[in-house]
Amino acid sequence: MIFVGVVLALAIVVPFIVPTPILTYLIPALLWAIGCMTWNAIARVGQFSMGQAAFYAIGGYASAMLTAPASFAYGGTVTLIFQWPVFVGVLCGGIAAAIVALIVGTITLRIGGLFFCIITLAFGELLRIVALNQPPIFGGGNGITVNAPAIGNWVLSGKIPFYFVALGAVILTAVVISRIDKSRLGRTFRAIAANQALAAHAGIQLMKYRVIIFTVGGFFCGMAGALFTHYLRVITPTVFGFTESILILLMCAVGGYYSAVAGPILGALVLSPVGDYLTSVLQGGKPFVFGIVVLLVAFYLVNGLVDIPTLVRRAIVKRRKSTVTA
Repeated sequence: MIFVGVVLALAIVVPFIVPTPILTYLIPALLWAIGCMTWNAIARVGQFSMGQAAFYAIGGYASAMLTAPASFAYGGTVTLIFQWPVFVGVLCGGIAAAIVALIVGTITLRIGGLFFCIITLAFGELLRIVALNQPPIFGGGNGITVNAPAIGNWVLSGKIPFYFVALGAVILTAVVISRIDKSRLGRTFRAIAANQALAAHAGIQLMKYRVIIFTVGGFFCGMAGALFTHYLRVITPTVFGFTESILILLMCAVGGYYSAVAGPILGALVLSPVGDYLTSVLQGGKPFVFGIVVLLVAFYLVNGLVDIPTLVRRAIVKRRKSTVTA
């Protein structure tokens, strides 16, 4: 608890002690961390989703259509404009993504395994194609322009206010995922992942628990996608695609699969800023650097970056023992 308190205190102080341009990299990293935590939670029931970015897109488009300004309705191509408050739109984006996740999960999780990976991948690409080819609903290639979040007359247009919104979303997601992981529900998830046949013989309803965590993951991904949309002030079919789904997987691998919260967050905080920086300064260098990072982690940090403190403690203990022996 002391360590968690120190981390939270540091996270609160960070935007006041670092240059504002750094927040440009930290805010997307926080929002990707939400997707990483949900991907990792789904993996804990033995299923690997390749379409988490699709739920970002669902949440983003739902919130955009509900909150886009009237000026866009008259000057743009989208006809479904409701002008709701932004935070209501963000919540509705999460709910819309959860409903879609419930429907898709109920259909696809009966198959599971490799077929589930392929179907979720195809679902993300199908969503992108539909958004691109339906301008009256999704704005086509130009997407939908949206407003920044606002609390009353206070518009959260600056980097620091939005940083705290993103941080709050990460904390909420981390608390829920952590509570689930440490509960009886989490133990059931791990039992299913360890041996599905044995779990089924023990009376555990595999479909029920798979769909539960997939729906929870869809909700938080949708909420993060809606916040991401309002951070960028626009959503297009290219914002959340196959590349972003792969990026979520890589973040979890680098941070650490075996950690429900810390590993995914750490992976997102490392890879997302590095990727954004490389995209801006090094043409085509992002995949190359990511490949090197993943290989280094695979060879030297099997459990991810989250395992570094454990390795350091072991090294210190080993050195002390060698010193005493000498």
